[in-house]
Amino acid sequence: MKSRFYVGCSVALGVLFALVVVIDIIFPLKYYGIIKKYCNSYGVRPSVALAVIWAESKFDASAVSNAGACGLMQLMPSTAEWLCSMTGQKYDYDSLFDAEYNVRLGVYYISYLQNSFSGKYVFAAYNAGEGNVRRWLETNGEIQFAETRNYVKRVSVLTNIYALRISDTP
Repeated sequence: MKSRFYVGCSVALGVLFALVVVIDIIFPLKYYGIIKKYCNSYGVRPSVALAVIWAESKFDASAVSNAGACGLMQLMPSTAEWLCSMTGQKYDYDSLFDAEYNVRLGVYYISYLQNSFSGKYVFAAYNAGEGNVRRWLETNGEIQFAETRNYVKRVSVLTNIYALRISDTP
């Protein structure tokens, strides 16, 4: 009887270990030190930044979108240049592919959007731009782009997953 118990425990531990490994692969914490540093500086929950990075680039610092958005947080060069002017940093296109530079600007941008909008509209503005969100709020508040509605749902779910993963409560 004892041997069955030990076999059962061994199988359960093996499954648990495999689950932890899978979670680590699917929802990585790559660049977490940098992310946490700037989230603490700018008042953004790390789970939010992790979710945005996952949705935007899947943690690929060299990513470039079809629209020209760059790096981990997929910043448009014009947005990055504006963010640099807001923060007193020097704008450098090539630095958009540097994790620390990109995360610093991206997290600052999320902080800025959190001060301008609330709830789902923060993610909507990150995806579709402030101008679109302001227009939507002036009418009925409905997000007009299907892509943005899906983005908001995806980032919201990812935020919850990462919040559980890193014990990040609001």
